Amino acid sequence: MPIVVALVIVGLLLLFMWISVGREPGPGPSDVAIAYERAWDELDFGLLYDLSGAELRDGLRRDQFIAAKRAAYANAGKDARIGARITVETSIAGHQTALVVTRVVAGGVVRNNVMLDHTANGWVVIGYSLRPDTEAVPPAPST
Repeated sequence: MPIVVALVIVGLLLLFMWISVGREPGPGPSDVAIAYERAWDELDFGLLYDLSGAELRDGLRRDQFIAAKRAAYANAGKDARIGARITVETSIAGHQTALVVTRVVAGGVVRNNVMLDHTANGWVVIGYSLRPDTEAVPPAPST
């Protein structure tokens, strides 16, 4: 009898853990955008590939993508990491797409639009562009 009770308890615990893990939503779009920015900062091309959708992979397989990026940044050296402080300024997420505006501080301030798509494996970056700094533009003269 004690063995049956122990098996039932173990079975219930395993069921609870299976349901808990299955319901975990994973990282959100803001988390992925920060990880993407950090991967660029650290020149971690493997992580960059993993976080990128097909739109940003240039049609390359993982090994080809990493080799191409390493070749392009070969002269950057180990001191290329700028140690940027990365924060999320704005995040707008729907069910399938999201736009995250990141603020990268390293000597100056840069804002980037990070566009993401939700796939079966979670959020991936499908577009990345420098956000124009509208605050620095003087107002147009009135006539």
